[in-house]
Parts: sequence; C-alpha cells; structure tokens
Amino acid sequence: MYTGIILYQRFSEYELSVLLSVLSQGNKPVRYIGLDSTTVQGEAGLTCVTQSKVSDLPIDELDSVVLPGVEDFQHLVGHQGLIDFLKHVQKENMPIGAISSAPYFLAMSGLLDGYRYTTGLTEEQRMFLGTFQEDNYIDAPTVQDGNIVTAKGAAFIDFAITYGKLLQLEFNESWYR
Repeated sequence: MYTGIILYQRFSEYELSVLLSVLSQGNKPVRYIGLDSTTVQGEAGLTCVTQSKVSDLPIDELDSVVLPGVEDFQHLVGHQGLIDFLKHVQKENMPIGAISSAPYFLAMSGLLDGYRYTTGLTEEQRMFLGTFQEDNYIDAPTVQDGNIVTAKGAAFIDFAITYGKLLQLEFNESWYR
C-alpha cells in the first residue's frame, strides 16, 4: 500500500521535503499522483513526472494521501477530478495530510466538515472562498483531528512528524530538529 502524494502545477516543494524523508525512513512506499498531466512543475521550478493520474489510479493501492500547498490555486478551484478523488479517499477512511493552502481542497470537497483544522489561508481568504467551517478553525501550526492532519506552510517539519506518527511509522524525529 502506498501513500499518494498529489502533485499539481505550482505545488510547494519545500512543504513535502521533510515528509518525504519521514516516509522514506519509515519504509513507506509513495506514489506520485497528478491531476491532468504526467509532468508537473512546482513553485520553485522543480519538474516532476507523476506515476499516475487521479482518474485512472486504483484507489485500493493507497492507504493514505498528502496534498501540498500551492502558491496560486485558482486553476484547482472546483476541479471535479480532485473533488471526486478526495471524496473516494474519505469513503475509505484513509489518513489525509494537507498543508498550507491545501486544506482548501479538503474544504471544497466537504472533507473538513466537522473537523478541526488549520491552514495558511487568512480569515479573509477563508471567508471569501466560502467552503470553510470557521468555528472549527484552530490558529495553530499543526492540527490533527482523527485521521486528518492540517498545517500552516511554515510548520512543514511538525506536519511531517505528525503525519508520520499518524501512519505509525518508525523514523528518527531528531533528524529534523
């Protein structure tokens, strides 16, 4: 079983850096998943080739999913393929990690309903988007509620450690402190 790392144009590479190390230390296989294409360029220019697309990935190959933030997510607002994929992940009750702006994708798909969360988006941005339950917002670097881990972008180390612990991986936490 794999952890699916969802990659989309302009994703934030640094938000995945420590998480990928934690997953590697914990011997957790990873699958890089794209939305519409196989080649994706991160916000710093790193070009990545995904291994599959959300539309053709057998969901039973995954047991967890991570969504990095993205510097400008206008191209992903209402992305039906992403919404459908995330709803399917929710039905399987998989652990989900979303950092920085990525909790928006969970909110737009209804996955944050009833869950406490944090995000790098400001209150004004959350209100404008109209998909967040503001009463459940926690102003903290990282928040875990059940099988969902959310974090602000600057908390990428704590995000990785919290997610690794959620997956019950064995890794050396002191490497990242």
